[in-house]
Amino acid sequence: MKKHTAPCCGDSVADWRPLNARQRRARLIVGVALLSLAVASPWSSAAWIVLAAIVAWFGATHVLAAATAYPGCPELGAVPSLLLGRWVRIGCTPWRWLDARLRLTTK
Repeated sequence: MKKHTAPCCGDSVADWRPLNARQRRARLIVGVALLSLAVASPWSSAAWIVLAAIVAWFGATHVLAAATAYPGCPELGAVPSLLLGRWVRIGCTPWRWLDARLRLTTK
């Protein structure tokens, strides 16, 4: 008998709605801060360049999530969602926690 398990990062359809204005603003602030950090990092060695590229990816995807109101995990789903023309449902526990903690949700 096969046991039914929920996917690790999936959200229910009821929880999957576009970001509200305050959530979008939070993603934008985080994205701009990360992009600024990437630009300001020392580009003196390969390790720093790789680290700056990773931080820039996180920043760019958070800005994209803010622009598109993508409610999932920005660094994993925002770009595929844009390229596919539909939302790729990847839940984001850290942002869910922060949204609730900062009272950014409308629930």
